[in-house]
Amino acid sequence: MKLYVLLFIVLVSFSCKESNKINEEHTLDIINKKKEPKKETKTKETYLCTINGKPWHYTKASGIVSRHKKTKKREAIFTFTKKLEKGKEIVQLFYDGDTNQLEKANIHLKVLKKDGKRMTAMYTYSSNTTKFHPNAKISGAIDLSNPSNASGNAEISKLDVRFDKNEVKNEADKIISAQGINFKGIGYSEAGKLFGSKGGASNN
Repeated sequence: MKLYVLLFIVLVSFSCKESNKINEEHTLDIINKKKEPKKETKTKETYLCTINGKPWHYTKASGIVSRHKKTKKREAIFTFTKKLEKGKEIVQLFYDGDTNQLEKANIHLKVLKKDGKRMTAMYTYSSNTTKFHPNAKISGAIDLSNPSNASGNAEISKLDVRFDKNEVKNEADKIISAQGINFKGIGYSEAGKLFGSKGGASNN
């Protein structure tokens, strides 16, 4: 009888040790999983062009086409946005929706300042700002034959930074050229349909 009791005690003791071991291993697994760094989901980037010889990608693209209420001129604006850890960069193109030719451009880039910090450098081209960039040239065309998405191209050269030029640290960042801009299948909205009227939303 004593032998059976002793055997029972041994079995119970062994079972408890195994159970504690399993619980310890389970607890360690949970702790280790918590310690594992979370995998960051990288935002998908799409190549658009080179700016000063360096590839530039965007994370979001959108377009809107509107007709001026007074002049009846049609304008197509396509915006390519690159999301950064802090802030964003954009390439914005303005096309004449009737002739399909590029008329204006607006580019915002993050560049180094002389104090070591970063700033948003704005490069803008239009017929009203040529005195600020006398050597700049732009060209390009857009295809709006598809009612829901567009394709287009553009070339921008020797475009000076518009504001705070003296704050920019690197000379190479004071004047930019965006080459080989090509896009296809970028969705856009008609402002008239969007706002439920025949006229556009633009009053510029």
